Amino acid sequence: MADPGTGRRQRSTPPSVPVGVPAGRYFGIPVYFSASWFIFAAFITISWAPVVREYVAVSNGVSYVVAFSFALLLGVSVLLHELGHCVVSRILGLRVRRVVLFLLGGVSEIENEPERPAHEYLVAVAGPLVSLLLAAIGAAAYPIVASGSVARWLVVQLMVSNVLVMAFNLLPGLPLDGGRVLRAAVWQLTRSQLAGTKAAVWGGRIIAIAIMVFVVTGIFPRNGDQRLSTVLIALLLASFIWFNASQSMQMATMREALPKLRLADVVRPLIEVPPEISIGEAVRRARDSHAGAVLAVDRHGRPESIVSESAILTIPEHRRPWTALSEVARQLEPGLLLQESLSGQRLVQAIQAMPATEYLVVGGDSRPVGVLVAADLAQHFNGLLAGGAAAVPGR
Repeated sequence: MADPGTGRRQRSTPPSVPVGVPAGRYFGIPVYFSASWFIFAAFITISWAPVVREYVAVSNGVSYVVAFSFALLLGVSVLLHELGHCVVSRILGLRVRRVVLFLLGGVSEIENEPERPAHEYLVAVAGPLVSLLLAAIGAAAYPIVASGSVARWLVVQLMVSNVLVMAFNLLPGLPLDGGRVLRAAVWQLTRSQLAGTKAAVWGGRIIAIAIMVFVVTGIFPRNGDQRLSTVLIALLLASFIWFNASQSMQMATMREALPKLRLADVVRPLIEVPPEISIGEAVRRARDSHAGAVLAVDRHGRPESIVSESAILTIPEHRRPWTALSEVARQLEPGLLLQESLSGQRLVQAIQAMPATEYLVVGGDSRPVGVLVAADLAQHFNGLLAGGAAAVPGR
């Protein structure tokens, strides 16, 4: 969902990363103005001041104030459009992180995707309906305000801008709202969210290409600075649409492959050794046992530490017979133990909760059954995304 514009995306930046100037919370949703929005506001103020003087009898200085008021009005309109998406999302049980207004409009950061086509449709149309309502409010106010006044000019801009926002957003391609509607429709017909996403992604790419064609063929205004600025914004918009459409395709492919990701498919067989032996001896025993990982256990056979393969590789081979295994081992913590039954989203969440290079995999009886090397998991998942499954080292 992006217009010149609005957008919706999944969470992509951690909470600690600043996103701009806080603008309060609405319906419990924090709102921010990014630095690029102020560039947009300055552009609107400077470029629209002459237009204000053309239609309203005001001084040069007042025309800039009116143009800046229009920039604020447009920002509020985009914000309300985004809040329309957010409110419906929360009603449907989706988590909304924040709204950010930026150069090309606004982004609603919704942390999880709708699970049903109907929900996707409802979230998508909520924003354009808000824009339509704002245009209707402008139409209702039009006969009330005096002709030739600043208020009349602002009301007209409120109507026109919101109609344009609504119309552009309803184009059938991701990340626009119309793309979400198209995805919901194809999803409903095919019972495949991936098929719906593919259709909407290609819709978005076609829209981006069409904008580029308009730029190349010179359909945009030709008068000097206005043409240059319009072309630059059009190029940014086309790039934004293409990038976000492609990103939506990647996310959909990942969601489709994620349920196939099973810990049992990537676990390496292990060998248990006492922690006091040398790295060289541990490696020899692992090679002789055809094991892909080494687990250090105490004298009672209880798991004590997990050996890092990457750390072993940093030790020169001639030093390994004289270097203690404990130097390349990591003490086991609760987060480093994974149940063999983990799969899909639960497996990914467990990894994200405790980032590491190796994990000890235990069975239902809590006994060690193998070791997960994070690089193996990534390689296997890339294989699933490519339509196959990559071989796991040490198995």
